[in-house]
Amino acid sequence: MPTNTPVNIFGFTLLRNGVKYDYCFRECLKSMAAVCQSVYLALGKSEDGTEEAVADLEFLKIQPTVWDESLREGGLILSKETNTALSFLRSEQQSTPAAWGIYLQCDEVFHEEDYQLIRDDLQKAEEQGCDVVRFRYLHFWQSHGKIAINKKWYPQEIRAVRLDNSIESWGDAQSFRNFTKAYESDARIFHYGHVREEDKYSEKKADILKLYHSDEKMAKYKRREKRFDDLTETLEFRGNHPLLMKERIEKMGESFAFPRVELVSIVGRESDYSAALVKKINAEKIIWVEGLKELSKSQRECTVIMNPGFFDKLLRPSKIPAQMRSKLSRPWTNDFLLTLKLSESGVSLTA
Repeated sequence: MPTNTPVNIFGFTLLRNGVKYDYCFRECLKSMAAVCQSVYLALGKSEDGTEEAVADLEFLKIQPTVWDESLREGGLILSKETNTALSFLRSEQQSTPAAWGIYLQCDEVFHEEDYQLIRDDLQKAEEQGCDVVRFRYLHFWQSHGKIAINKKWYPQEIRAVRLDNSIESWGDAQSFRNFTKAYESDARIFHYGHVREEDKYSEKKADILKLYHSDEKMAKYKRREKRFDDLTETLEFRGNHPLLMKERIEKMGESFAFPRVELVSIVGRESDYSAALVKKINAEKIIWVEGLKELSKSQRECTVIMNPGFFDKLLRPSKIPAQMRSKLSRPWTNDFLLTLKLSESGVSLTA
């Protein structure tokens, strides 16, 4: 039932061998803790010191588990462990009013810019009688400067659930079932599962496949996985990453901040975009115009056209679509579309 009661937010997730596979698990857990009262963790018995690596995180409530290695079909062990964490959370917060659980996998991170939006949207979901919240996804592919957008990649997914119901994780823990009404949030989840040191990435991919397929089928699915990888469509991303990721990104030799450009010309209306985003455009000077004809030749060297007409597309072709390729995708927000268009032109946002 819809209520005006202030929401109480808790986190839950699963983890095993986070050090071995180079998950950004500490960054993930800390980003959840920024919007949650505490975080409930189903911590699988590990072989790499993962237990010690989270021991200093005082906001964690840990449920030790042992993974059932026989569950080698469809990644079912992942939903089983997710439900272990969710049940642990429910057992302690079953009498808490307007209680919600936020779920991130340990290669996913919230951006600090979205913390308040997440709180606000869970409150709206509570008041509107929703029982889950979907968040938008940015899937980084083999670099912190590329996002994958083709049909394989889910554009948004459920990552918050009311606790006073029978909602549960299912399949390989990509999503949840038994819900009735979803709230669509514009808060973003930064998914870094395919960006890490090459040796650990290869080991992680090989071992993850073992959670889905028998040994007899492994060669077939490895070939299929490679075909999918080779077909991955990406876009340049020069928006800012969560500050929690700064050390990790720089450690991999990638840029957390980009050089400032002298001038960017934007064909569009400044009023269509948030003042916060416009302030972050990393340029000494920004010119807003209604059409290309208003710009001199020198002013056109770095130009972004937000709503191009037929001839604009011929003069300044862009690879940026209005949304991800999945049929389930919602159009990108104006701010994110501008971020992608700027990125395509080599213009970044400041942190």
